[in-house]
Amino acid sequence: MNYQWLGLWVLTASLYASPQCYTQGYGTLITSANETSLVLKDGTQLPYHTDSAKTSWDEKINNADLEMQLAQAYDAGGIETPPPYLFDPGRLRYQPFFQALYGKDKKAIEKNLVTIQWPTLKGSVKLPVNKVGEVDKKLYAIGQEIAKLPKKDRIWAEGATTYCYRVIKDTDRLSMHSFGIAIDLAPNTTQYWKDEAPSETAKIGYKNTMPMSIVRIFEKHGFIWGGRWYHYDTMHFEYRPELLAPACARKGI
Repeated sequence: MNYQWLGLWVLTASLYASPQCYTQGYGTLITSANETSLVLKDGTQLPYHTDSAKTSWDEKINNADLEMQLAQAYDAGGIETPPPYLFDPGRLRYQPFFQALYGKDKKAIEKNLVTIQWPTLKGSVKLPVNKVGEVDKKLYAIGQEIAKLPKKDRIWAEGATTYCYRVIKDTDRLSMHSFGIAIDLAPNTTQYWKDEAPSETAKIGYKNTMPMSIVRIFEKHGFIWGGRWYHYDTMHFEYRPELLAPACARKGI
């Protein structure tokens, strides 16, 4: 991998973004998508590109639009080496898109929540998950596959948490947990970048203990992993099928 080239790409315009990633990733939830707009099945129309400033890294992460959301190609099942500087495929999010899909506010989101059984080493726990786009069914299937792994891997799926309406630490952006489409595993033994440095542009190292056997099960079902981010969050998985759609997926970057 050419890290110098990729580092420059991270801070420039998208090379791989395609509106088709949305129609392929979300199936019947999205009627159409092009370089002008995206239309949901309920008629909601969202701009594909907004005019807000997106030059610096802080502007990119705070002002992302649907185009910027696809600007970094997620490397599903590929490299296990530390991600390059500011390479965070999936962390650049356009919040109105997720609000349009899963609920515009806490009350609307909670109407879409259902409960699934998540297997543990001692039985199972109930987890609230969003039913829109069958996210609940996908997460349930993931749990059933993880339950078949050896105990040395399964132990990393303990302590699971899903829905919690809140903002991301030190920001005013909603967490993906707010929409009921994210899950954290083994929160007491995994790694989070802010434990090393609070600044978005700080130079940080990389740490991970989450087994790749678990990561690949999640990716197979449309979830991305925070361990593939420079700003690593190795406990974190979120449903982001647009980044794993054929039009966007990249392997072995």
